[in-house]
Amino acid sequence: MSAVASPGTVASLMANFRQGDRSAAAKLVELCFPELRRLAAIHMKSERAQHTWQPTVLVNEMYLELVKVRNLAGGSGVDEQEKAAFLGFAGHLMKRLLLHHARPLYRRVEKVEFEEPSEGVCVSMQSLGEVEEALSRLAVIDPRFRTVVEMRVFEGLTKDEIALQLRCSRRTVGNCWSFAKRWLQNEWAGSLRE
Repeated sequence: MSAVASPGTVASLMANFRQGDRSAAAKLVELCFPELRRLAAIHMKSERAQHTWQPTVLVNEMYLELVKVRNLAGGSGVDEQEKAAFLGFAGHLMKRLLLHHARPLYRRVEKVEFEEPSEGVCVSMQSLGEVEEALSRLAVIDPRFRTVVEMRVFEGLTKDEIALQLRCSRRTVGNCWSFAKRWLQNEWAGSLRE
């Protein structure tokens, strides 16, 4: 495919891609490769200096994710808008890929047991904003408590991995985790009584 597309080419390819046509995805990547590589280079600038990927690798990885897309919502049908939509979607995939790539390979998922909350607790914690507020109040007591909760619950790290990152003992992490768990349970139980 030539680097200069005829009018309507991108819109036509995007229409096919939205329907799940993998060859259309390949043609879009080929057609937009210079822009995709520039976009990848921009994303790579914010990564660590010794990153194992280069912009071209990021574009290739993005393509592998792109062909997994089964279908997308309809577009405008206008070439320039469709190209902008494609590049925006590609940029989103690149960010997601860099986040996944940053996770260590050795990290394993560990099941974290929580005591079953009463039904009222689930109802009272309806929004992420309430969770954020509770974690902020916990951080006032000791910022390390919040950090341990976030690493354990949101990142799925083990106590050993947290201890390594925080440069403290496994026992300290266990104590922080126990305190934070009890404190959060009391906090949410208290909000039910109000």
